[in-house]
Amino acid sequence: MDILQILSIILVAVGAVFMFFSILFSARMLHSVPPIFLTQWKVLTGLMFFFLGGYLTFVVGELKHFDLSTELVCGVVFLGGAVFVFLIINLTNKTIDKIREGERLLRNAHDDLEVRVEQRTGQLQQILVDLEKEVGERQKAFVALDNVNAELLQILNSAADGIRVVDKNFIIRRVNRTFAQLAGIAEEELIGMHCHDVFKNSACHTVDCSLQNVLRGAPFVENEKLLQRKDGKIFPCIVTAFPYHNPDGKLIGIVEGFRDISQRKEMENRLKEMSITDELTGLLNRRGFVAIAEKHLQLVDRVDKFLYLLYLDLDNMKGINDNLGHDTGDQALIETADVLRTTLRKSDVLGIGRLGGDEFAVLMFSSYEPCCKHPVVQRLEDHLAERNSMPDRSYQLSLSVGVAQYLPEKPCSIEEFLAMGDAAMYACKKEKNGRWTAIL
Repeated sequence: MDILQILSIILVAVGAVFMFFSILFSARMLHSVPPIFLTQWKVLTGLMFFFLGGYLTFVVGELKHFDLSTELVCGVVFLGGAVFVFLIINLTNKTIDKIREGERLLRNAHDDLEVRVEQRTGQLQQILVDLEKEVGERQKAFVALDNVNAELLQILNSAADGIRVVDKNFIIRRVNRTFAQLAGIAEEELIGMHCHDVFKNSACHTVDCSLQNVLRGAPFVENEKLLQRKDGKIFPCIVTAFPYHNPDGKLIGIVEGFRDISQRKEMENRLKEMSITDELTGLLNRRGFVAIAEKHLQLVDRVDKFLYLLYLDLDNMKGINDNLGHDTGDQALIETADVLRTTLRKSDVLGIGRLGGDEFAVLMFSSYEPCCKHPVVQRLEDHLAERNSMPDRSYQLSLSVGVAQYLPEKPCSIEEFLAMGDAAMYACKKEKNGRWTAIL
């Protein structure tokens, strides 16, 4: 066997090894080959088996010195190679077509994706524009809301009435500046306090509590209360209460309004006092005197003292007015009122009044029993004498006094009682030697 034959055997054997491994790789890839190429792939694998058989036949034949026709073997191998190459080229062509089709589809998909991306980008840009617009509108709304809140807070703090919000647990949640001033406590300290710790009043912890009434269904509560601050100051107040609901409509407490009516009460008392007070002398007028007298006539049987009425008339009032003028006459009435106030003891006097014109009346309790001249009349005459003895006087004060005693066993009205005093006073005027008489 010459060198050329040995080299041929080696080359064919190496080719057989490569072909064997090619068959293994082809078999492993068989399951992943697309169905459209599967038949051709199997044919290629079969040709590789054919080539491997031809390689092995050649090697064995050379080694065993079989009488093989080299031309026949080469012809068969060449034929198989040509078929193999044809299949490879066909498979490659189809693969290239598929790749091109894939590229085309990919380009189409890319173009479609670009269109969609462009459309989506436009949509997103529009969404961003709308979102920016909405954000701007919301910012404007927030600014407007802040302005409204600031305005409402200013209105709340400018309210003349004190306002507070109290929840179901009697905890103060909000107050205005006026309420803090009424309470005498700083606004920040009031928040969180119990309502009854700020103002104590008779309705606290009772069924008259405004919060309790609203929780029981009252749509509105209004009361006049005397409130006491923590510093002990007491003042009258009109307190109103309305239900307080959350945004869901659930009742969560009350809104209370507090109006200080101290000035109004003072004005009412002043007006009441004016309605029963004589403007010139400061004494009770007829209406005021009658009101007091009626009340004491009903109580006279409950005390162990006698009830007396002094009915007085300023003598020569017409002469003073005619000769000295009405201003001097008014001054005489004022002096008379002053004499009456300084003469009578406050512990005994129930009321001193100017009944009209130059007539006065005094209602008083006294332990004096009517058997002689009443000591009050004597003191009155003494005080008049002191006044008249003062220098540079243009007139003299003189009073006619009638004294009447009220007898519980013979009850009468105040008008009848006054009539008794009036009759006693006129009897006094007729007397030449005295200024008083009594009707018993």
